[in-house]
Amino acid sequence: MSEEEKKCCGGHGHGEGETGCCGGHHRGEEESGCCGHGHRHGDGETGGCGCGCHHDAAEGDAPRDVPLPPPSLVTLASSIATQAMVSMGVFPNPATGKSEFYFNQASHLIDTIDLLIKKTEGNRTDEETRTLTGVLSELQMLFVAAQNEKNRRDSAS
Repeated sequence: MSEEEKKCCGGHGHGEGETGCCGGHHRGEEESGCCGHGHRHGDGETGGCGCGCHHDAAEGDAPRDVPLPPPSLVTLASSIATQAMVSMGVFPNPATGKSEFYFNQASHLIDTIDLLIKKTEGNRTDEETRTLTGVLSELQMLFVAAQNEKNRRDSAS
């Protein structure tokens, strides 16, 4: 792997059947990758940019760059919450396909939602308030459950 690929892809190898860091599948040797660095990614391999460009999807798949709803406080909180759940192993890490525990990262993301709640006080609708406080509460409970699960796994090994 070239130095340029290491910089773009975080040092991840892209061998046969491996998933790299962008989540897109570059089909065939003729693809130059979507990161603009010109490195090639073979069949089933993944580039390092995460751009979701047209050649990431298999033929017949819906394009990845679909129109999105307008930004909102709820979608921002949902995005942060999803990252926190990946950090707690609730969802598999998209780069590895494995449930991994990164509690410092999860704690930081949960604290970020708490900060968002505090900083937007007086500027939210009732629905936004209910959603944000519900998300925060759910993440806090998941955090405790994930810590307990990790401790159980660690003591079993």
